[in-house]
Amino acid sequence: MAIDTSETSPLVEPEEVPTIWEEALSLTVLAGPIVLTLFMEFVPSITNIVLVGQMDTPNLKRYVDATAMAVMYTNITSYSVGLGMATALDTLCTQAFGAGNLKKFGVLLQSAILGMSLTLIPVSLLNWFAADVLKALGQEPALADLTGTFVRVMLVGYPPLFFFEALKKFVQAVGLTTPMAIMTALGNLLHISLGYYLSQYTSVGYLGPALALSVFEVALLASMVLYATWWNPMYSSWSVEWSWATAWSHVPQFFHFGVPGMLMMLIEWGAIELLTLVAGLMANHILTIGVNSILATTLNLFYMPYFGLSAAATIRMGNLLGANQPLKAKSIMWIAFRLTFGFALITASLIVLLSPVLPRLMINDVDIVQRASTALYYIAPLHLVDAMNAICQGSFRAIAKQGIASGVNAGAFYIVGVPIAVLFGLYFEWSVEGLWAGFSFGSLSAFVIYQLILRRVDWTILANEAADRW
Repeated sequence: MAIDTSETSPLVEPEEVPTIWEEALSLTVLAGPIVLTLFMEFVPSITNIVLVGQMDTPNLKRYVDATAMAVMYTNITSYSVGLGMATALDTLCTQAFGAGNLKKFGVLLQSAILGMSLTLIPVSLLNWFAADVLKALGQEPALADLTGTFVRVMLVGYPPLFFFEALKKFVQAVGLTTPMAIMTALGNLLHISLGYYLSQYTSVGYLGPALALSVFEVALLASMVLYATWWNPMYSSWSVEWSWATAWSHVPQFFHFGVPGMLMMLIEWGAIELLTLVAGLMANHILTIGVNSILATTLNLFYMPYFGLSAAATIRMGNLLGANQPLKAKSIMWIAFRLTFGFALITASLIVLLSPVLPRLMINDVDIVQRASTALYYIAPLHLVDAMNAICQGSFRAIAKQGIASGVNAGAFYIVGVPIAVLFGLYFEWSVEGLWAGFSFGSLSAFVIYQLILRRVDWTILANEAADRW
């Protein structure tokens, strides 16, 4: 491991330490469309519940519950897996582009297609048998069956979604982030309009939004392929010459970087879902589950800008390491930290200032709104640390050390965060507020360990490792 670590491309200049303001502006401009893309990919989860909630049916509550459970289930078994595996290309594509080796994209594309195809096998099994899994976990059989059917319809869209996520990384690696923002924004219009029509005016009923989401994901892949082959035929410089032997030889490399990236997401997302289960064990659990849902949704929404900024920093650092400019790559990381800290202070303050308003935008229940309005104070510090952790994780992806980050996540959240959350929330009976206050210690411990490691990184060695890779 390289502890203690260049661009002849559109994103790289001769090696020199960039000024803070110039690079901060560059990162912000690069991150903007990425943030919009992430938001547009997150919105359908909420839209599905809203669309089902607009139906005129005596079984409305059961359908809404099934849809909400399907969203939670697929976030863990599908979306986190696809997004996580695609992060392998954050390392591989950015460094290859920085090294001026665009022809390597052809092999990387082939190995990504094979890797994602293999990943889809267990994902498909988990989702096809979702009802059985949920029943085994103790869920009510009737609700589990409704949820399982909803998930099966969503399953149709997973292959195109996984391949879209992979192709997205190739385009982002060369500094093009706006096209995907446009694609996902238009796709959401398709999802909403088609989902509303199917759920309101056809016999498809509550499955309409799920079917519309699958159509949306097919459309995303189609638009991405059209963009890369016709609108901006960048594929011509990728040397795409299919070779089974060459493609298979690079699949282990894809999994080497993809699996830790996937685990990084699964560990964190899974820990948050555990908080939902713990909230359900508390006195007045209907209230605490509702409050917990508002806190989790708020954290997710306010986290997106930093996930996007993290992706932008990964692109810049990866390009620079590939181009053998370690000094500049290191500077980008610290500039990203400063930029994130400044923005996160503002957004954490907004969570507090908007605490009387945010719950009302999500639910009409008076008791839940009043409780959530004060409980939001407890996640503001967590949001600040989470934002900084996003840059830490992006840095580990850029330097090809995802495995370290996933290990830190596992220890921080399951040895520190979740146990302290349970201690505060259940044993000390501090309820959902204690739950999130305790969980903050997990995020904080991860940040401390990340910083200790990143401060010892030898960027020159990492640049040499990137050069050996290409």
